[in-house]
Amino acid sequence: MTMPIKLLLLFMVFFLSQGIAAHSEYDWHLVRDEDGIQIYLKKFLDDDVKSFKGVTHIPSSVDSLLAVIIDVEACPDWIHHCTNPTLLLRKAFLEIYHYQIHKLPFPALNREFILHSKVTRSPETGAVLIHINAVPEFCSEKIEPCTQLSDRQMVRVEHSHGHYLLEPLENDSTRVTWTHHTNPGGYLPNWLINRLIREVPFRTLQGLRKKVCEEKYQKSRLITNSEGDITALKISR
Repeated sequence: MTMPIKLLLLFMVFFLSQGIAAHSEYDWHLVRDEDGIQIYLKKFLDDDVKSFKGVTHIPSSVDSLLAVIIDVEACPDWIHHCTNPTLLLRKAFLEIYHYQIHKLPFPALNREFILHSKVTRSPETGAVLIHINAVPEFCSEKIEPCTQLSDRQMVRVEHSHGHYLLEPLENDSTRVTWTHHTNPGGYLPNWLINRLIREVPFRTLQGLRKKVCEEKYQKSRLITNSEGDITALKISR
């Protein structure tokens, strides 16, 4: 293959990949813009349930916001309809397995989640990413905290994944982007699913903005090593 043809193929691959990336980004449709929070929806593969993305600016540091998000017990105070949070296993300082229930209006059954969360940080930008994925089979190992979970009739969610992206801005403020896709499983009417994927990210980001104002979170500080990786998060009590 001659050099000009190779170059032409490389350019074609580059522009095609850029077009796919751009198309993926522009697939998001704004469905709510209120109280400084934008909610977007997007179709996820062949799933009837859409993914959502919530975006807002919060006048608090990345350190403070991360302190709220990784505080498992604080879940009911800011995540919409969250209850019964339980830490199941701390694999590392910034990697945990945890449990929570999301209440739904009667007669729908509540949904229970077993989640794996892991935090990473970009040394270049200072942005922090909190990855969250459902791991429904985790408690099949019968570790001690799993035996204490609720035995009420619920639907365990099998497919749920997403992340919080915390990007530092000027004046110690942060751009928060929550992107997530959850298929709740079981039976739920379309009207309820559509309401939830608009309401949950909006109310949750409102709750996060309010919760982070508490003094113990405001005083929290990230501790990083020489490579810029997080080694600890000092949370005042």
